[in-house]
Amino acid sequence: MLAAAPLPGQGTPPPPSAEAAPARDIVVVGSRIPDFEKVLDACLAEHCAPDKDIAATLALAQAQFEVGTYDAARASLLAARRRNARFAKQYPVAVANLHHANGVIAGHLGLADAEWSSALDTVSAIKAGTAEDDPRVFLERIELGDAYARAGRFKGSEMQYAGIARRAHKLGLVEIEGLALLRIATLNTRLAEQNHAMFASSARQAIDALLARREPALQPYQVAAGQLSFLLAAQTTPGPELDRLVAQYPRQPAGAPARMLYAPAIALTASPQGVRNGFGSNSGAIGLFNAGMPATGMDSYVGQWIDVAFTIGADGRISDAHISRSGDRVALKKGWAEQVVRAISVRRYAPQAQPSYGRERYTFTANLVAVTGSRLQARDPTPRLVRADLGPETTASPTASDLAPAS
Repeated sequence: MLAAAPLPGQGTPPPPSAEAAPARDIVVVGSRIPDFEKVLDACLAEHCAPDKDIAATLALAQAQFEVGTYDAARASLLAARRRNARFAKQYPVAVANLHHANGVIAGHLGLADAEWSSALDTVSAIKAGTAEDDPRVFLERIELGDAYARAGRFKGSEMQYAGIARRAHKLGLVEIEGLALLRIATLNTRLAEQNHAMFASSARQAIDALLARREPALQPYQVAAGQLSFLLAAQTTPGPELDRLVAQYPRQPAGAPARMLYAPAIALTASPQGVRNGFGSNSGAIGLFNAGMPATGMDSYVGQWIDVAFTIGADGRISDAHISRSGDRVALKKGWAEQVVRAISVRRYAPQAQPSYGRERYTFTANLVAVTGSRLQARDPTPRLVRADLGPETTASPTASDLAPAS
């Protein structure tokens, strides 16, 4: 969960057996957090190694995040950062994962400065214990490019990806180059969702440039580029034509990740303040544009989150999209939550050998900004919708959870 949401598509694990699969997700909310706290406390009492401390903290923070206690999750991560940030040279991957997780939680809280600084800290941590040309350094720099994009600094994001691609090409790191090129294509494809006339040409050029390469190591990235090509075409394709396009896409074998081929823009009809607005994107952070709205209070977005669970059928259509859990202040009808479910319901995935299942967290938030003429902070008038891919509901034990991305 604490990894960045995948850009070109969404992976889902194999579904449970037919006998065990209910018609609708049954969510049992138990008291798992004390169990995770006990594991962490025991680790600290034994003066465990920093990587063990971080793994236990990430497990606790994810549990806290999933029940909606974002402030508690952030407090856990910040405490672990104070204990372990100085060990980046000895444990670069673990410390980088800790910074990355802190950035994810900061994004859901609307703490833009902390989200940005965590991305920089992640790069610094991985560089502290690895060589400058280590592939893991490049991967974290790609994450930094993602942070640029989440902040709306799209030109800076593309420049970051392009610089990584050039450097990786010079060093012969073909797979890193392919990933950076794919990020450029993905960024422009997503921008084309909001302004097709302006960005479609750039998206097509980036996709074609990757598809034209002949190195065998780039084949997985070219598959993803083909998926982006479909997404780009689907933006201007009417319903019946879209059905024909989907039918032509190769069927995914059993156990393969679900491949999203079409995701409509999520169009909000009203904000919590009652102002009509709209936005379009399916990236990790989605911007809403309400330029005339005044800054709102600190607690205006507390409890504004939902988990949407859904089934992807063998034909690639979504069924039973529903809110499986939500914060205590969410208006589930005639608001942003309903619009999210509606948009997910009409997604299209590639045909697949068997159904699969997804669960996504959406948080409606806004960045904290300084109030003019005051030292106080308030929420920016431009809200954000932040997404995290949770995967189907799980019952993993606290000792088995290592929830940070492996860099």
